[in-house]
Amino acid sequence: SYESTCYLDTAAIDGETNLKQKIIPSCFLNISKPEETKFELQCDQPNEDIYHFHGRITFSSDTNIYPCDNNNILLRGCVLRITDSVDGIIVYAGNQTKVIRSSKKTSSKHSRIEKYINRDVLCSSVFLIFLCLLGAGLSLRLERSFGNKWIYIPFILDNPFQNAAGHFFTSALRFVILFQVMVPIALYVSLDIVRVLQMYRIGRDKNLKYDHSISCHTFTINEDLGQIGYIFSDKTGTLTQNELIFRAVSIGGVKYSNRSELPNEHDPLIHQFLTALAICNTSFMVHEQRELMYRLDYQPKYEGDNADDLVLCQAASDFGVRMISRSAKTIVVRYIDSTDTQKEDIEYEILCLLPFDSSRRRMSIIVRTNNKIYLYIKGAETSILPNLSDSNDQDLKTITEQHGMDFAEQGYRSLLVAYREISFEDFENWFEQYQNAANALDNHEEAIADAANRIETNLILAGLTAVEDKLQDGVPKAIATLRCAGIKIWLLTGDKQATALSTAQAASLVNMAQTVHSDNDSLSSTSLSSSSSSSSSQNNESVITAWDFSETAQAHLKRRTHMIYYKSQLNEMNQQSDTQHQATIDEIRTSETIARISQDITAQQLPVCLVVTGDDLSLILRYRPKEFIRVAGQCQSVILCRVSATQKRELVTIAKSVFEHRILAIGDGANDVGMIRRSHCGVAVRGREGSQAVAAGDFAVDRFECLLNLLLVHGAWCFTRTSELILYTFMHNCQFVLVIFYYQLFNAYSGTACLHSLYLVLYTSLFTVLPQCAAALFDEHISAERALREPELYQYTLNGKSYRKHSYWINIFDAIWQSTIIFFINYYSYQHQSNIDVLSFGFLLTFSMMTTSLLHVLIQTSRIDWSVVGSTILSFLVFIIFTLIYDDVCVACSPYENPYKVSYRTFRQGRFWFANLFILITALLPRFTVKCVYNTIRNPLN
Repeated sequence: SYESTCYLDTAAIDGETNLKQKIIPSCFLNISKPEETKFELQCDQPNEDIYHFHGRITFSSDTNIYPCDNNNILLRGCVLRITDSVDGIIVYAGNQTKVIRSSKKTSSKHSRIEKYINRDVLCSSVFLIFLCLLGAGLSLRLERSFGNKWIYIPFILDNPFQNAAGHFFTSALRFVILFQVMVPIALYVSLDIVRVLQMYRIGRDKNLKYDHSISCHTFTINEDLGQIGYIFSDKTGTLTQNELIFRAVSIGGVKYSNRSELPNEHDPLIHQFLTALAICNTSFMVHEQRELMYRLDYQPKYEGDNADDLVLCQAASDFGVRMISRSAKTIVVRYIDSTDTQKEDIEYEILCLLPFDSSRRRMSIIVRTNNKIYLYIKGAETSILPNLSDSNDQDLKTITEQHGMDFAEQGYRSLLVAYREISFEDFENWFEQYQNAANALDNHEEAIADAANRIETNLILAGLTAVEDKLQDGVPKAIATLRCAGIKIWLLTGDKQATALSTAQAASLVNMAQTVHSDNDSLSSTSLSSSSSSSSSQNNESVITAWDFSETAQAHLKRRTHMIYYKSQLNEMNQQSDTQHQATIDEIRTSETIARISQDITAQQLPVCLVVTGDDLSLILRYRPKEFIRVAGQCQSVILCRVSATQKRELVTIAKSVFEHRILAIGDGANDVGMIRRSHCGVAVRGREGSQAVAAGDFAVDRFECLLNLLLVHGAWCFTRTSELILYTFMHNCQFVLVIFYYQLFNAYSGTACLHSLYLVLYTSLFTVLPQCAAALFDEHISAERALREPELYQYTLNGKSYRKHSYWINIFDAIWQSTIIFFINYYSYQHQSNIDVLSFGFLLTFSMMTTSLLHVLIQTSRIDWSVVGSTILSFLVFIIFTLIYDDVCVACSPYENPYKVSYRTFRQGRFWFANLFILITALLPRFTVKCVYNTIRNPLN
């Protein structure tokens, strides 16, 4: 391929649509026929990491060792673009390829409500065992009560005084078969069906659709959406649009926003700064019209997988320093004078590229031009400032830091740019160490980082960049609404502290009447002037008032946020200690800091926001992770800055083991995949960073504000609907079993049922299941509009008030009451009517249970919906039509259960209708009365 490079489309692998550039290993650059060369490649064992590859190449005719990394590897599934062909060797094949190994299934997630079901199923199982043992014991006692005359009793087949244990076991087993419905195994099937239909309705919600509809990748955690107590959110691409806009640079203590502001005379510092922006990146060019490359106004199209690199490379081009060609060995930069009439193309030979990583937080490139070697570097302020040379002007350093704070207060992301000249001798000595690190197969990243730290020193400060990443539409209102709902939001970002605070203020995560100044990312707050503070306060209040919130929510949002900045302080101990005791000192310091912050939080009456940096977080996660999580959990919001992907994952993992409420993690990039998978509920935001997060998430949305309808509306609905379905199923089945049990009292505990065998099967599986499923899909304890206008109502499901430990027993006692009324009123109504047979009495009970259960659903629902009413009427009609047809045509269907004309005879009796009317009123009156009183006095939704 041209210039020993090729271009790839990896959308099928990681979802990123931008092209990737791959180069051949440096050892093959000067070989004309590499296919005729004998060499050996040593590399990692097959693994699932598609972003890293470590290998080394040795030639048979050479003793030198050459590195091979991920820039030299093409993954299975990628597509060549703008490249005719490539030659290579197969490293991994078949099931050993990285793509196949990385496509493993993620562990399934289960909602908290399933734990409640398992607990109540255990209670039902104990109740079932009790009924079976009671029935078996009473059966044995009754048979023995006849004494020696048992032989004359027709329904006693065996001697009850012999093998009593076997007789008891047989009777108990018979009752287990008869009462098995007490344990609602079918509930799990019904629950899965309802969950799938709930997900279908969520996917069809127009309020969750922008460019795409919401994607639901799982249906097992619907109810958890209504119990989210903590949201762990990424910032870039999740709260922001991830569309970077260049705003300004600070060079030599002077701010510039466009080329026209640059001085006309040549400034070496500006030259080095813009050169660093042009070449210190991983961007490459796509030449659509290569024949125009030598024209003065030629502008190539930049591609790359780093948005910051692209926007800064384009900014350098707009300032007149334009990268026009890049290969594996060289970079050509075009310098255009201020008059746009002259150009000078300078070629830089690439000696080494040290890419960005989350531990160093910077990247650098070493190049040679005009027999001089330069290192250009850019990165986070905390990673560049400690490595500056003492020869830097202190005033310039102070002004640049102040400009950084000014950019941060405006919400801009900034990077420091620096450079240094390296002597040939120093470079050769260092490069030998670097090659040894690059050839290491074990601890490869650590070795590279150590080598980079040795050369990235004695830097000359060049300047500072500022780019803006605007918030998504609707983010401030969404976060304000979630805060009012009682959900605590943790912002996890790689940005510096000041930028994160500015974003948090703009996003309504905090409400500060102060401005923030920083010294090396260590913040101290100073009050605004009274006029400025008053103006800010009035602006915030006007925005909050404009949002259609309840008075309670508006009052909550208008309260100021008390900011607490985590800063380790070692009290009464000399911090200057040897390395041997440093770990002990760090542990004590961490414990003291957490204890002090806990006291500050407890003493505060205002909402509290805790701010922590990545360096402090490293010590926290090492020594006191759970203690910190417990203390931070008391804050309304937490902002964590300079956080790596590993720290995000660890935070979510520890928080799951500490917090009682469910945790939702939301992000848009590959660095968020860990926390998305570890959380109870993972939501991915479709963005510009590929589809890794979308593939890992349980849900995928277009914007952060989709969380409002997903949690406050659908999440709350799903929890209450599923709770009603579960509790109704337990109550309904218990009622059914107890009616059959009462019949045993008058049937010598024989283990037979008066209900027709077909009704035993269809009653719970067909006749009564449709109304409750309709309620589980369409019932609304509050309307969607009210849920968004009064977000504090979300705490009803957040605290699980619709399904508590005592909810099961309340429904069991209701089942006992209803079954008692149904059986004994029917029994005493027909006690003196001798011509009623078993099937007729069984039909009486079936009809009473049927009508009571259907009306029970209507009383239980929060609103009378057409779907619930329609399904109730339909279920009743299906029961009546089935009964009439079956009783009419089934003349001899079963020799022992002939239902012929049973229902016809029963329906003609006035006693039947009066008895059922009395049963309906008496059986449902307690629940109806209690619900009326509860809704009037104690219902939190009122």
